[in-house]
Amino acid sequence: MTGKDWGIFIILLIVGLLIGYFAAVASGPAKTTTVTATKTSVKTVTVTQTTGAPPATTTKTTTTTKPISKMKTPSDTLVIAMDTSDAVSMDPARAYEFSSCYVVNQIYDKLVDYQLPDLVHIKPEIATSWEVSPDGKVWTFHIRKGVKFASGNPLTADDVVYSLQRVIKLKQTASWVLTQFVSKPEQIQKIDDYTVKITLDKPVAPSFFLSTLTFTTSAVVDRKVAEAHAKNGDMGSDWMTDHSAGSGPYVLAKWAREAEIDLVANPYYWKPGQPKLKKVIIKHVPEPTDQLLLIKKGDIDIATDLTAEQVNQVKGQPGIDTVRTAETFVEYLGMNVAVKPLDKEEVRDAIRYCIDYDGIVNDILLGAAIKWQTIIPKGIMGASPKTPYHKDIAKAKELLVKAGVPNGFSVELTTPPTYPQIDIATKIQSDLAECGIKVKIVQMTQSEMYEKYRKQGLQLVLAGWGSDYPDPDDNAKAFGDYRVHQLAWRNSWYDNHSADLIEKAAVEFDTKKREQLYLQIDDYMLDHGPFAILYQVIAQHVTRDYVKNYLPDPTFFIEDLSTVSKVSRG
Repeated sequence: MTGKDWGIFIILLIVGLLIGYFAAVASGPAKTTTVTATKTSVKTVTVTQTTGAPPATTTKTTTTTKPISKMKTPSDTLVIAMDTSDAVSMDPARAYEFSSCYVVNQIYDKLVDYQLPDLVHIKPEIATSWEVSPDGKVWTFHIRKGVKFASGNPLTADDVVYSLQRVIKLKQTASWVLTQFVSKPEQIQKIDDYTVKITLDKPVAPSFFLSTLTFTTSAVVDRKVAEAHAKNGDMGSDWMTDHSAGSGPYVLAKWAREAEIDLVANPYYWKPGQPKLKKVIIKHVPEPTDQLLLIKKGDIDIATDLTAEQVNQVKGQPGIDTVRTAETFVEYLGMNVAVKPLDKEEVRDAIRYCIDYDGIVNDILLGAAIKWQTIIPKGIMGASPKTPYHKDIAKAKELLVKAGVPNGFSVELTTPPTYPQIDIATKIQSDLAECGIKVKIVQMTQSEMYEKYRKQGLQLVLAGWGSDYPDPDDNAKAFGDYRVHQLAWRNSWYDNHSADLIEKAAVEFDTKKREQLYLQIDDYMLDHGPFAILYQVIAQHVTRDYVKNYLPDPTFFIEDLSTVSKVSRG
């Protein structure tokens, strides 16, 4: 299993987290500087969850003293500005980039999905219901009847089987999301026209397996259309790079590389009254300054990549709304315990007590993050809101004395040479100096840094992690299970108690018990782990005030534009 490092999420860092002095992940699913404007009201919508996970909260700041502004864009068309330069393919078996997955989710359906902003409860989509065998290995999905693809072809079990087997056969980068459970195509079988059986290699927690099916890799493809365009055994993949064969609310009408992506409403879409709009235009606008100008003028309806400073500038302006949501991305300081004296828990605790977390969030990130110190992001089951660490130099020095290094020590901190990481690294250097810890900052490109990091070759490292899907296993394994050779292993932290607990949680069938296991893991990692979690990223999108029901995606593949509407001036 693999998650997304901050290096992989660099576009989101620059696009969504550069969101105001913030270059993105990231994964977060981060900041709190507020420019207060008179005559604004803040409405907070919180999803109530039956589990103890801190709820994903969407906050919308709206100007209420004037009537809704006049539209310059067509009333039946949503115009979005974002950086689409990372897009490679719109084939769901290949898509693994931010903008690719964003678009794929508009044009394809999946067996199950989340309904934002709730990232805890799985909802039926193409599957109306499902059962799992007592041993946890055999899943039976009942397919919704009456669904048609955009081609007019009926969607049946044949299409579901074809789509999932196609992912395994094509062996593209994102296929691991499915193949970590299902290694052979023949493990996916048709029972009848509306029933599909999936046999897992080994049992896992039901909520774990279902959450991975929400990723766009599991989108259902029109078998007849794909095969009609197949060449050289590619199952239609070349054609599907810039065409669609889905049953989702929209159809891919045009993709002009690094210019514009046009989506039009699917006339056969099965959800009554959706999509609300006839067309979506995604304009490639990589520069935040250009997005700011366009949203101010009303030439676009949504700006996704403004910097935090720019967001603060437009808050409260007539005709402008700001929507914030916690993304599933966290930034952390990794400490390689193979490097003395980082092997001592007192030293790692001392470092955690040296850091000015509030200063990072407020002064560097300008409110585009929240202080977060546990490994599972806010909004995901098992996330703990505990933040026990704060800047306490006296306590840090006491811990260094207890560790036998009263005068501190010297250590290298490796960081990418980009904003905001270099600014954060500089601040950490200054903070640790107050405790007697002398930090030498080493700047490396993302590719060079991660190559060395993956070989356990760094001392301190400033990096980030973004969840591949909203299940706690993705983060827990990365941070706490050295056996999977991810973040714990890269920091030489071989803790069997943590690894055993995480492996147990991955196969726990009782959701309540599983949640409690992850809360235990959070607590254990806080005190014993080789990380100082610094913050969780906040996405801040700016919309015109006539845009309704728009929620920023805390991941990068769950955004649903089918419910977004525009209201006329009144």
